[in-house]
Amino acid sequence: MNTDIRLPRPGNTSLPSDRQLYIRQLLLQDGRVLATELAQTLGVSEDSIRRDLRELAASGVCKRVYGGAIAMTPNTGSFSERSHENVASKVRLAAAAVQLLQAGQFVFLDSGTTNLEIARALPDMPLTVATNSIPIAAALLGRQQFDVTLVGGRMDHRIGGTIGTAAALEVQAMRPDICFLGTCSVDIELGIGTTIAEEAAFKRLLVRQCSQIVLAVTNQKLGTASPFAVTPLNEVSRLVIEADAEPYKVQQLQGSGVPLLFAARG
Repeated sequence: MNTDIRLPRPGNTSLPSDRQLYIRQLLLQDGRVLATELAQTLGVSEDSIRRDLRELAASGVCKRVYGGAIAMTPNTGSFSERSHENVASKVRLAAAAVQLLQAGQFVFLDSGTTNLEIARALPDMPLTVATNSIPIAAALLGRQQFDVTLVGGRMDHRIGGTIGTAAALEVQAMRPDICFLGTCSVDIELGIGTTIAEEAAFKRLLVRQCSQIVLAVTNQKLGTASPFAVTPLNEVSRLVIEADAEPYKVQQLQGSGVPLLFAARG
């Protein structure tokens, strides 16, 4: 837990509503809470805190983990809405991520708004590119140095791309060198997650089929959870993060062993 800034203790800790409001604020600030620390800070039993966390988890605020809870991902809204959020951060992440590419590689660009910026930042070199994202395919239209395959299947408006059986069958025939995987959340314990079950299954297939998995992740996704698991962090070849990511989160990620690549500062 980040202890650099502390929220004021609620006035009446005997009321679950006051405690839970404090926990919500702490989750928003730190992304994670520990039951023992909460009990000590609020002067109540750990049983009371565990009940609070169960109720907050049931309402979708957090996910229970051993010893406490972790915030749920803020990654909501349609693809179109999300494509206008944190654009400058995504552009910087993309500029760092494309440095990993080499001429002649087979690249899979998974659907996602950060990956859309990666598509726009692709260097002028011969690449074979496959994607299930319609906006990404559109962004590559006219760039004739790329051999582009658009994976078919059922289009999901929430992710701006195709998923499902038809898309999975096409991907099963592919062996990309590198995959830029889209994600909704990243956590050292819970790994990579997303908010849609069918999308999670598609991403798990990508992890199996691709030689390298690279994630470019904005700050608000770090240390959060999603309803559906994709893969543990140890399956990730490189995690591209922002230069101003919370130091304690960076330290946790470094401790997990996943190689980090930092984007340039804004």
